[in-house]
Amino acid sequence: MNRLSNKVAIITGGAGGLGFEDAKAFIAEGAKVAIADMAEELGKQKAAELGPDAMFVTLNVTDEASWEAAFQQVSAQFGPVSILVNNAGIGDTPSYLKDLALPDWNKVLAVNLTGVMLGVKYGMRYMAENGGAIINISSAIGKVGLARAAAYSAAKAGVAELSKTAAIEAAELDLPIRVNSVHPGWVETGIVPEEMKQLAISKTPLKRMGLPSDVASILVYLGSDESVFATGSEFVVDGGFLAQ
Repeated sequence: MNRLSNKVAIITGGAGGLGFEDAKAFIAEGAKVAIADMAEELGKQKAAELGPDAMFVTLNVTDEASWEAAFQQVSAQFGPVSILVNNAGIGDTPSYLKDLALPDWNKVLAVNLTGVMLGVKYGMRYMAENGGAIINISSAIGKVGLARAAAYSAAKAGVAELSKTAAIEAAELDLPIRVNSVHPGWVETGIVPEEMKQLAISKTPLKRMGLPSDVASILVYLGSDESVFATGSEFVVDGGFLAQ
């Protein structure tokens, strides 16, 4: 299994459920992976579990200096980065718009949209010479409305359009970088409130929550050379949610 051999990946939010599953899948396919996260103790533990082909870097996705440091650290240890997965994200505090606190809105947008923008910005800078793939994790909820999740759905919709813009710009600049977005449905990632899980299952034709591994296989494809002609596209993995 060597679909990602000679690849070096940064996975933001890599210590969490979806990010860690992605890291495992990438390493199984031959990549070297940097788990980038704010949770330093957990992140180091997870990197140790993955063995010598994994490392941990502290990353605050909302801070430009943190992005610079992360790319430099990973490049120094593993070589040039060829895959960036912008996976870090947080959920809303459930609230109707009429009651939504501005700090709550700003916090979600800062991590889920601005954090992705900064990842794309520094990914395009550091990957410009050797090329590779930027994979931005959006959501099926970015394609539809969801009551009491205005900030999350707005941010994820923004990620989809940001990804398309980045893909076009990379092509215009003749950068050998592909940019795509992935849109999971309801997945067991630890950020779905318990009270919403049964509702999510009832609205998913396959009658279950998705697993992180359901998403990881799509990311392996997008990070590999199999996807060399795929850019500016949306990849949906949602158990049929958006087909209704």
